[in-house]
Amino acid sequence: MRKAPPQPHYRGERVATARPKTAKSPLAPGLTLTVDPAWHLARRATHAATAAQAATIRRAGTTKWIDTQLAPARIDDGPTERFVNSTFRVTTLDLPGIRAFTGNKLWESTPSLERATAWRQLTTRRPLLEKLVEMWHDHLHIALRDDNVAGWLCVYDREVIRPRALGRFADLLYAATTHPAMLRYLDNAGSTAAAPAENLAREFLELHTVGTGVYRERDVKDMAKLLTGFSVDERSGTFVYRPTVHAVGPLSIVGVRLANASPGAGPADLRTLVERLAVHPATVKNVVTRLARRFVADAPPASLISRLTSAYLASGTRIAPVVRTLLLSPEFAGSTGRKWARPQELIAAAFAAGGPRYIKPKDADPWAPMGTYLWLLDTLGHLPMDHPDPSGYPDTAAAWLNPGALLARWNAAEAIAGRWDKTLPTRPWATAIGLTTAQTYAQAATRLVTQLTGYSPAAADRDAIATFLADPSGRRGTPPATARVSADALRWHLDQSVRLVLASPYMSLR
Repeated sequence: MRKAPPQPHYRGERVATARPKTAKSPLAPGLTLTVDPAWHLARRATHAATAAQAATIRRAGTTKWIDTQLAPARIDDGPTERFVNSTFRVTTLDLPGIRAFTGNKLWESTPSLERATAWRQLTTRRPLLEKLVEMWHDHLHIALRDDNVAGWLCVYDREVIRPRALGRFADLLYAATTHPAMLRYLDNAGSTAAAPAENLAREFLELHTVGTGVYRERDVKDMAKLLTGFSVDERSGTFVYRPTVHAVGPLSIVGVRLANASPGAGPADLRTLVERLAVHPATVKNVVTRLARRFVADAPPASLISRLTSAYLASGTRIAPVVRTLLLSPEFAGSTGRKWARPQELIAAAFAAGGPRYIKPKDADPWAPMGTYLWLLDTLGHLPMDHPDPSGYPDTAAAWLNPGALLARWNAAEAIAGRWDKTLPTRPWATAIGLTTAQTYAQAATRLVTQLTGYSPAAADRDAIATFLADPSGRRGTPPATARVSADALRWHLDQSVRLVLASPYMSLR
């Protein structure tokens, strides 16, 4: 029988207090949050927001850190990329290579793409790029588990989304629309003049560009005609245009008139349409609002949308200047606590706080490292690229704040605090967080919250955590202000105290 932990022993001194700038969160009424610009940027511009990441931002300075991140090609991300290229090699191949690697079982590439994405989010030195990659996968979404795109999606991620995430939106839109993964996902690969397919045409207008209420049904039909002949070479896995099945004749799509005068006109006319619609007011609003919603608030202020619109148009649809304007805006600076972390952010930050390192177990399935990590994302409904329909994952708090989602977060906190993932072992929490027996319980409780979340806990929350750390039964009440943490408390109660913080609003408020 396991021996019960000894009763807590108190010793120590009083806690010093501070009065930092604070903010109120509409997502947690009554909770006052401390404002730390470095932590705020870390929470919004990275997945794995940690005290170390915030310290890096603080040392560099906000503007310099942002400018560095906006030039990701200049950042050496060797450790992360070498791991991805060796452990998830299938994600680096073209379609014939994926076929050969998997023995023509293309679906076997899917777990590797999920894990490569999660590993990058957890460990990259280019975290802002990963945030934008995630956002564009939602905007130009292809569902990971759709049978029509197995294998092709690895190439789409590598050749379309990643290299263009900070470039011109017009270029990204054209590349996505004509990529074999998108053509197969939205049923356009077999579209002909005799039988135009409307699925890609409709989503192009509704989701990728102008949005609902702007286009009409006749726009969809003309868009479908324009996309006839845009197809896939099944052997090579590359895009092919088939002029013999392209519908010829004048087209009008959301006010853009195209001559479409010959069978070979399709690609050039699509490029013309993309360039025009990329600067259509409705598209611009759609794109910059998505960016503002991702980084600032569920309902971004009109002042910010106006400023981002100007940056977008002045830069010729380039995304990097828009992101820079956004992250340096007063609206961004004043938005602490106005976003609720999606599961990919929550899990990455929680794991990263423990300083994980990868260990490949004996006889491990080579397709499935990071087992608990990905299982938690699955349980929380946020596996990378796995949203089942073309709209992509939602990016508002309401979608992730229902009772079932909250219960799943609380259970995930137990798995992370208890370090269930044996392929990603973390340091002991006392070491990772910097807790010692020289600290009082109040100091330890405060450090638990600040190191894991960047926020200073309210006095009542600090006392509740201190009480639990000292004695989870609560029978002894709040430890005296001078009581120091016992070695037994760190041994017996710390993991579950970490769980309290990981399950709290402090961890999920961005």
